Amino acid sequence: MYNLAVTLMAFLMKVTIYADSWKTSLPVVLFGMLGIFIVIGVVVLVTYLLNKLTSTKKKKDKDEK
Repeated sequence: MYNLAVTLMAFLMKVTIYADSWKTSLPVVLFGMLGIFIVIGVVVLVTYLLNKLTSTKKKKDKDEK
């Protein structure tokens, strides 16, 4: 267990975070998330429209009640 902790700490000490990379990668991530949101919205809308178009409407007879 101790060996794992030492190995993990050694790895984390070598990791370098470049703050400038956020400036270039953040717009790409945002466009990707926006694209996913739009695709999910289109799938939901198409599913809703297909359910409305293909559903059979049940008419309730007033005479039966």
